[in-house]
Amino acid sequence: MNRDKFPFGPRWTARFALLAGILAVIAPQAAPLFAADVESIDWSQVPVSKPRLFYPGQSDYQWLRTPEHKKASEETKGGEACLRCHKGEQKSLGEILVVENRLEPDPIEDKSGYKRLSVQAAHDDQYLFLRFSWKADGAGPGDVGNLMRFDGSEWAWWGNHRQHEAVLDDEQPPIYPDRLGIMIGDATVPLYPEQGCWMTCHNSLVGMPEQADEDEVGEHPVIGQLYRDIGIPITNHLVRKYLPGSRSEGTDWAAVKNEDELAALRKDGAFLDLVIWDASLTGPAGIAADFNVLEIKKVDEGTSPLWPNGKMRQGPKYMFDQGKVGFSALTEADLEDPAKSKHLIVGQNTVPFDASKIKEGDLLPAHVLDTASAKGSAADIDYAKGVFEDGQYTVVMRRKLDTGHPQDDKVLKAGGVYTFSFSVHDDAVGKRAHHVSFPTTVSIGPGKADIQAVTLN
Repeated sequence: MNRDKFPFGPRWTARFALLAGILAVIAPQAAPLFAADVESIDWSQVPVSKPRLFYPGQSDYQWLRTPEHKKASEETKGGEACLRCHKGEQKSLGEILVVENRLEPDPIEDKSGYKRLSVQAAHDDQYLFLRFSWKADGAGPGDVGNLMRFDGSEWAWWGNHRQHEAVLDDEQPPIYPDRLGIMIGDATVPLYPEQGCWMTCHNSLVGMPEQADEDEVGEHPVIGQLYRDIGIPITNHLVRKYLPGSRSEGTDWAAVKNEDELAALRKDGAFLDLVIWDASLTGPAGIAADFNVLEIKKVDEGTSPLWPNGKMRQGPKYMFDQGKVGFSALTEADLEDPAKSKHLIVGQNTVPFDASKIKEGDLLPAHVLDTASAKGSAADIDYAKGVFEDGQYTVVMRRKLDTGHPQDDKVLKAGGVYTFSFSVHDDAVGKRAHHVSFPTTVSIGPGKADIQAVTLN
């Protein structure tokens, strides 16, 4: 990896090594780290932890509590931690679950079952800084996102993840962006420290054994409204992650608690924070998307920097600025050209949509990035830069310890220990076809945890 192209490599290391040497002469008992900003951190001085990620198949909250989970169904219902039984078994679990079996009816050809994620963490009195790296499964960067294609009369989705029916039937190409997910929580969400992201994964979710009916989801007064507001077609009205505490009848996806009850849960911090860096949808702008999970996975309050490109049924809102990039829309052949811009960034390469410049078969990104208009809690992760080189991703991001939005984001404090869950999607996979970690503890500063965020002086 040529780190001279990346702002966290040898040049900074050399500068800080010289500074550390000078400081060692002045105070030989300590050679502290310094961080004027995220781009000046000497990551060579920060310990590396390597959480084990594995392919989970269709294992979910409900399955873990059935007799089929022979190893520990009763223990799971009683609140036992996943790692109590499965510590060190991630590789074997992934290899078992990634092929066709009772928990994987739709195996992905050549999909790996196991992955190591390198994680480094540091903090000052304002920010938590995180650096991640992992070897990708795909041959190249998954930096092409969802697309819309004009068939001569209307626009429709083009390309999808490798388990999608249209891809399996060779009707559409496998196009899906690579991404990294970081879920943050604590004991205010019951059992999250013990069972991690499985608290959010249910058999009614997209791609799961009892996937909820799309028409019923679309008509739901809470969940369906989220999709109706942005004009997503009924075929994409799907149940996303949610917490058991948000339901009034067991874990029934439709039994969402009333508005007052949900507000009380948020006030108590009984939700999860979710940050997603995406090689296509957020990476080109150097940011990450900020979500939270309670009644459903949704964008934090405020104005997100990432939005659908118009409403699907009415067509796009933006197209490429031909005067700046040389074209108004992409073609299928352009997707293989690394020199072609494939992301719509408002204020940089976009103009309002003009149907007269579009012909049959043209493609446009289904999302646009508008960082200038972003505000509020949805715009909290304002630095998340990544590179792909020699088959490996490296991503550095920062997050305020206290974002000032306690209804959406977990408040982190020096000396505190929190539970993180990590996920990686790559090689054109989506939805549940990711690699995930068991719950991983992170301390802000010294503490008994799997990962300790180094205190920057």
